[in-house]
Amino acid sequence: MTTAPAENTAIHFPEVPADFWERALQATDGCTRPAVLKSPGPSGRLFPVEDVLELGADIINAGDVSLNIDGTLLENPVLPGTPPRTVAEFEQYLADLAAQNDAEAVTYTRDYCLRHSDRVAMMTRAFISGFVDRRGIPAPGINVVYIAGHYQETWIGLHNDWCDTFLVPVHGRKKIMLWEPAYFADAGLEEKAAFNGICFGHLDVSPYATDALVLEAEPGEILFIPENWWHYNQLPAAETSLALSIGVFSNGAPAAAAQPAIKAALQMPQFHRRAQSHPRLPGGVLTSLTEVELPADTEALLRAIRDSLAVQQLTRSTSNGVIGGGGVLREAPALTADSVLRGRRDSPVVLLRTGDDTGLLFTLGAMHRQPDAAQVGGLIEHLATGRPFRLGQAIAEPGHAPAVTGLARSLYERGVADLVA
Repeated sequence: MTTAPAENTAIHFPEVPADFWERALQATDGCTRPAVLKSPGPSGRLFPVEDVLELGADIINAGDVSLNIDGTLLENPVLPGTPPRTVAEFEQYLADLAAQNDAEAVTYTRDYCLRHSDRVAMMTRAFISGFVDRRGIPAPGINVVYIAGHYQETWIGLHNDWCDTFLVPVHGRKKIMLWEPAYFADAGLEEKAAFNGICFGHLDVSPYATDALVLEAEPGEILFIPENWWHYNQLPAAETSLALSIGVFSNGAPAAAAQPAIKAALQMPQFHRRAQSHPRLPGGVLTSLTEVELPADTEALLRAIRDSLAVQQLTRSTSNGVIGGGGVLREAPALTADSVLRGRRDSPVVLLRTGDDTGLLFTLGAMHRQPDAAQVGGLIEHLATGRPFRLGQAIAEPGHAPAVTGLARSLYERGVADLVA
């Protein structure tokens, strides 16, 4: 993963006006209708093209890429040598990719792309934070897909997704035909399983075109597609485009959401020993199952499952549900007691005290052991207010300064705390 320069100006935090999400929810009729939204903030760009091209280069260099040639997914794709890092290089790269594969339409993509860019993950968290405040953290999470290509029609054909989608053009445009979820219910089309939904594949959509809602989005705009709406990208001719698709998966069942936490508790070694014998319960009339006393080892297992679920909730909360990211973004300058910091609402930090001077620190969707929990508690409390504070205010005793300063530096480097001039 890449590390940004030390200067604050090199880090692009999207600035989302206070009323942006109210207007977005109104424009989409509560996330039930497609709409084109203006990107928030004065820059007019949610994701700088340079950062997205760098993300694409990291995806290619890692070999973690899916290549589609004229509608066919290649199992062992061969890509041109040097990944593009400028728009001109990007255009040429796609031309070389098409020529190398004797193809007209080429696309390379990556689901869960944020594992390749802490910077873009941070930008996504900052943008989606207000949406999460209003709609809650989706249980399966928020996944971002990298989409780059030169094509006329959607490479996987007519399809839907089981998520609300914020499609963000970074270079080039998107022109999408959309149909309501029930539109093709009686069309007799063959359904194929897709990664995030159902796909009808490549077919002639002209019989359905007059019923389609057609929306076009360019850089500086965001195309919102509600979950389960059918969509198809169709342009008059092949064009080059680069986009990120932010999928908000709010369709998870409670059983599926809880399964990882329950599985983690069940794998704990203390619950694989021989179980205690269950006492025989007397007959009689019960008014509640709480009157039934369970064996001590069973009660311990239930507590472990509950704790595991709570840990899962904390990790998801501290990342806003965004899957990926969490590494170093920038180098921290020297911090002193007079340094003024402020916590970020989009990246909350939680400290769980587990002993006299130990704890667990939750941040950016991960859990870390915190050996100096008693000393850094004040720092966490100040960050949680979201208001500027002098670092010295978080140092209760002179001996706590190294632990507090060290954690503050680490949180700044990962974009969780900002320095205020």
